[in-house]
Amino acid sequence: MDFLEDYAPQAFNFYHNYYKPYSTYVRPLQRYILLAQSYFYSHFFPYLYPIVRLTSSALQSLLTDTPSIFTLAVLAMVLIVSLKLLDMLRRTIIYWISVAIRLALWASIAGLGIYMYNRGVEQTVEDIGWVMGMFEGLGNEGQRVGQRRAAARDGKAQNLGKRTARGRTRGAGW
Repeated sequence: MDFLEDYAPQAFNFYHNYYKPYSTYVRPLQRYILLAQSYFYSHFFPYLYPIVRLTSSALQSLLTDTPSIFTLAVLAMVLIVSLKLLDMLRRTIIYWISVAIRLALWASIAGLGIYMYNRGVEQTVEDIGWVMGMFEGLGNEGQRVGQRRAAARDGKAQNLGKRTARGRTRGAGW
């Protein structure tokens, strides 16, 4: 309780004084929210309240009573519907990803065609050869660096347990 007694006035003060500089920006938004709320309560709420009341009492009786075959059937139906919705979501995502991949493929083919039209066939073949050589050189450089690092690692592994003038080196004393 000491925590509440200590920090409740600070929280109250923060809540009421923090938004003062922003009140000119927040007031119109607050007004629109209150107008929407009053419109909802005057037009939709009288029609929705009986439905909400009926479903809430039905849900309350389902949740508080002991499980029956009906509640298990409802649970199974909810599970099936949720799995169907997730499957639809998965198919939608896969469709849009495939559309993006196809679009990128056709855009690159069109770009290559425009490049060939502007540069000419012979110059394009030379450019492609230069790019392939650059990638091959990068690959050879990566292999050489990888082999050098692997050899250094092997050398360290071979010297790990050898005796020196001070006794065994790293790895001893387990």
